[in-house]
Amino acid sequence: MRQKTNFPHLIKGIVVQVGFVLAAIYIFYNSLSEWEPREHWGVLFTYTLLTIFSCFAPVRISNTILTVNNAVIFSGILLYGVWVGVWTAVIEALIIAFLVRFNPLKAIINIGQLLMTIGTVAYLNEWIRSFGTISPIISDLFLAVVYWFVNLMLCGLGISYFYQMTWARTVKEMAKGFTSTYLLLMVLAGVGSRLVESYGPLTLIPMIIAFITISIVFHHYYENLQRLQQKVEEVKSFNHKFLTTMAASIDARDRYTSGHSQRVAHWGREIAKKIGLSPERVEEIYVGGILHDIGKIGIEDEILNKKGKLTPEEYDKIKQHTVIGYEIILQAGMFNELLPAIRSHHERIDGKGYPDGLVGDEIPLMAKILAISDSFDAMVADRPYRKGLPVEEALNEIRRGAGTQFDAGLASHFIDIIQKMPRDELESIISQETQSQKQLQEAIH
Repeated sequence: MRQKTNFPHLIKGIVVQVGFVLAAIYIFYNSLSEWEPREHWGVLFTYTLLTIFSCFAPVRISNTILTVNNAVIFSGILLYGVWVGVWTAVIEALIIAFLVRFNPLKAIINIGQLLMTIGTVAYLNEWIRSFGTISPIISDLFLAVVYWFVNLMLCGLGISYFYQMTWARTVKEMAKGFTSTYLLLMVLAGVGSRLVESYGPLTLIPMIIAFITISIVFHHYYENLQRLQQKVEEVKSFNHKFLTTMAASIDARDRYTSGHSQRVAHWGREIAKKIGLSPERVEEIYVGGILHDIGKIGIEDEILNKKGKLTPEEYDKIKQHTVIGYEIILQAGMFNELLPAIRSHHERIDGKGYPDGLVGDEIPLMAKILAISDSFDAMVADRPYRKGLPVEEALNEIRRGAGTQFDAGLASHFIDIIQKMPRDELESIISQETQSQKQLQEAIH
């Protein structure tokens, strides 16, 4: 079978590998006419030193290392024109080629996107100057934003091509990571350029000190931020283990539902992913699934583990686990975002559920998702007093309940998830006990 051609990727490759290179050659060739090395040896020497310095003194932000050299290039464009920017970019590319494993194609493409950025900003700078009435402060701010935007778009295009990601997603992630710091550096470069223009090269000394200070401050700031994020991750990991163990202990009280909460959480997470919820919401629904039956702590063992049919009075007590769990979490003052999962996972679309008889969209989305995963697991899981239903029969029950017991759209998504899952993986999830459940049983015995 012939593999389908990925035309968007193919077009992106032509733009990046051919367009970037041709543009770089064109801009480089045009800039040669402006070079006057005999008259500007001092400028070339100064910007060479600044480029070397900036390559070895990057600003570290979060998980990104941001080179200061874009600020050096920007100042060169403002003071002397495109040829200084091109010179600085080439020097930077040569330094990076020696510092890292050299990839000729990527190096040329990187120079191409940088020269395209330089050419765009230099052209706009000349165009703005032709008016003669625009304040340098306003024009420098505008050009700083243009430099950031063009460089971001072109870098994003190149990275998205090589790593086969969408352009929009790549740009979004890059912008989220260093936009404010990048713009700050460009603005400082503009200020430094005007100081040099007005008071001479000696004003570079305080500017260099300012850049060094910024680099050190940002390095320490993001180093502390990374430590804080690590602590947050450790707390989240502890919370997850604690909640999983709590779910296992709840399931252990009901000998008929070993591993139930973990499986409900798993299916709830799959539905949440399927409908495109954010990672944060997906995680909330997963934890909601783990804790959805926490109210069973307040139900007597003789009712919870009764072998025979429950009396109406006993069934009413079982139904109270939703309210009991709700009150436990509410009084604890933690995980309030999970309250809908705990209180309302037995509500029905037609209003015949409990405890509040909510109808349709009155039922929170989290609860509607977990209602499906809870019912599915209850149907397919083996119990000591009966064998679990076959998967297809359980799915038919979900279909029959769509629009009355379950949200029709969510039910359809869930059925699609189950039908597309490999059978051996599905059977493994249905039959397994959670790791926490096994550990808890080992501790008890």
